[in-house]
Amino acid sequence: MIFVILVLYGIIAGVFISKKKMNMSQATIPMIAFAILSSVALGQNYTESLIPEANDGIAISNFLAKFLLPDDYWTKEMFLSRFELYLGISIALIILYFIFLIVEKIKVNVKS
Repeated sequence: MIFVILVLYGIIAGVFISKKKMNMSQATIPMIAFAILSSVALGQNYTESLIPEANDGIAISNFLAKFLLPDDYWTKEMFLSRFELYLGISIALIILYFIFLIVEKIKVNVKS
């Protein structure tokens, strides 16, 4: 489901970028927000799995984590690996955002 939403966003953002109504840096902002929100949700889910008294075993603790994690075979290691994955994606998107900003500033200065 999330994959479908991201593909639709990519198509819509691509149309706006091709029509010069949106910059690449502006298109990455919603993806950064989603990645950071996902990292927070998965991090919270992982830390709750470390407290055995909180649940009767391992469980998914929030709404967003239900969409990001598979339905079965939950382990603390899997929760940690997914959290680290989304944290890496968040950092990569933030770096990509700054690269796009620098490239856009260079293009504006070259045209002037």
